[in-house]
Amino acid sequence: MQSFRNATVVLALVLFGVSFPGASAFADGDHDGSQTTAEQAGSANDRETMESFVLHAKRHIDAAVAAETGSTAALYKQMREEGVWKDGSVYLIILRESGTVVNHGKYTKSLYGNSLAGIPVVKNLISEAGEEKPSCVEHNSKWVCAVRYTPAVSTAGAKNVLIGGFDHEEEADGIVSLVCPAYQPEVTAQDVSDSQYVSESHALETLESFVKESIKRFKARAAQDALVDRQKALDGVACWGRGPWKSGPIYLFIMSKPAEGAPTVVFNGNNSELTGSRFENVLDEDGVDVGEVILKAVETEAMGGIVRYKWDNPVIEEDDLSEVNMSPGRSPKISYVEALPGFGNATYIFGSGIYGTLEGDGGSSDGGDDGCAVAGTGAEPAGAVFSMFLAAFSLCLALWRRERSRK
Repeated sequence: MQSFRNATVVLALVLFGVSFPGASAFADGDHDGSQTTAEQAGSANDRETMESFVLHAKRHIDAAVAAETGSTAALYKQMREEGVWKDGSVYLIILRESGTVVNHGKYTKSLYGNSLAGIPVVKNLISEAGEEKPSCVEHNSKWVCAVRYTPAVSTAGAKNVLIGGFDHEEEADGIVSLVCPAYQPEVTAQDVSDSQYVSESHALETLESFVKESIKRFKARAAQDALVDRQKALDGVACWGRGPWKSGPIYLFIMSKPAEGAPTVVFNGNNSELTGSRFENVLDEDGVDVGEVILKAVETEAMGGIVRYKWDNPVIEEDDLSEVNMSPGRSPKISYVEALPGFGNATYIFGSGIYGTLEGDGGSSDGGDDGCAVAGTGAEPAGAVFSMFLAAFSLCLALWRRERSRK
């Protein structure tokens, strides 16, 4: 029976490893200072504990920013999930100094780009928050604290503000909604989506035209306002995550290209938490370095091209991955990227992509000789776990029978 017990332990470890495929070291890693959690801050409900919770989160953000490997995005994601950084009504909110939402423990998708500066308590916290000493106030019988920090993407010394303990409704009074100008590009995200049902060549041509439309819009706005400052030129870019710029899994992304090294995400039309992430050694499950292939594509004479890698498809939950320094998903993606130099010292990379496997790209097609078929990734993760379970269970059963036969 000893062998059977040992095999059972192995089975449990295998299943645990499959179910929890790697947590970020930034969740509760070793560091100096307190390791106060959201649960502890909520239970204590005093200034000292809430201040300790916010400073704990700031230390992890500072470490993630310093790592420059996409760890900021992984940490932002953890802040939106129940655990160290979120417990019921106690969670974290990250704002720009203007009050614009960067990451929200409760409403990132709905409030990204909106401003909380119209809420009096938030306005006061932003104005009084320091980089070393948080500002704190008792609000609705709960303590709320805020502290400043330097984000990965910053212009002219601009800071972000981290707030802990402030709970509000999604449509609370004082929230200023992002106002997007009425603008209709000649090629929309919906056009890209529809093009996939026509042909491979048409899909790629439409995708390229869509990206060029975003560059055209960016250049026109910058010229109109005579802007060369990065932050000002990108003001209101959150509008590109909605309306004609987004349709299902089709969206835009913008990166900043340094003179040397990996690109940094300035905007992502689907995952706002990626803002500020440095794409250095961010690999997909096939080992493709996503930042590297994007940089290679825009370093050609044409300053743009097609890149292929695996990424998170927004409409498929089963393809998600959550490991640090890894692509957030396993769905095949084909993107067109193009560089736009000449704005101050920055060169921007604009891009968008479609999900699936195109004929002639090493994959199969269900749409004829010149078609585009979505790769079958939906059931793979669950199937893989079940197969591993069966294999481990069979091993346990075989060992148990062998023990029985010896008696």
